[in-house]
Amino acid sequence: MKPHDLPFPTHALAAVTHHNPYPYYDALAAVQGWYFDPGLDLWVAASAAAVEEVLAHPCCQAPSPAAGAVADLREAREYARLIGRRLWRPDKFPEWMTCVPELAVAGLGGALPALGYEAATGLIGNGVLALLREPEDERSGLSDMEALVCAVSRFDPPVQNTRRVVTGDCEIGGVALRAGQKILLVLAAASRDVRGGCQAYGLGFSDADCAYHQLACALAAGALQGMLTALRDQRGPALQAWLSSLVWTYRPSSSLRIPQFSQWT
Repeated sequence: MKPHDLPFPTHALAAVTHHNPYPYYDALAAVQGWYFDPGLDLWVAASAAAVEEVLAHPCCQAPSPAAGAVADLREAREYARLIGRRLWRPDKFPEWMTCVPELAVAGLGGALPALGYEAATGLIGNGVLALLREPEDERSGLSDMEALVCAVSRFDPPVQNTRRVVTGDCEIGGVALRAGQKILLVLAAASRDVRGGCQAYGLGFSDADCAYHQLACALAAGALQGMLTALRDQRGPALQAWLSSLVWTYRPSSSLRIPQFSQWT
């Protein structure tokens, strides 16, 4: 079965690792922005308005990542670029896209929650897929990679959804909810909702994770720039030849969209 022959996702959790879940997400945000899914036993917030209402509601707050020293974004980008360029090996790309963010943060003495490392890895992987879909031979500078990662964080984000547990009886979206009920926030749908603020929702912790999301984006942009520089300077496959050799699936997950790469031999 070819990827484009896969059936339309049957629910929001099944969409995360689908080859192309975005038509489904667009329809969900437009038609079912706030609804109850009896199969999942979850309230589902998919429109930008519904997601933002839940994120801001006092009965739906989630614990934010533990506070820590966050590395300077400019330094993080540069360190990830240097590490990415130095360690680049086309045949070791899966390992490379995981270790570059970790080594960059460790070298700078900063902090990033585990989900932030996952987000950085996903932004790198989904950024490479964006390069494959929309090749531009001249696109190799830092500003190009920053713009690419910014677009990926909104239109193909690594954190596709997150959850909340209602802590007290309340009303959301005009519906009475009871304490203990669960909500699925489909961030990937809300970020594409043109009726909203056209924003990426980061790690799904509302404004509290802004610094960590920005750091993940900086690491991804630097790593991708280092990769492109290495591909240009080193003897080996050209960018498009290497991109065309990639084969991927998505890591099994109900919330994270992170590609797992292999290559034809």
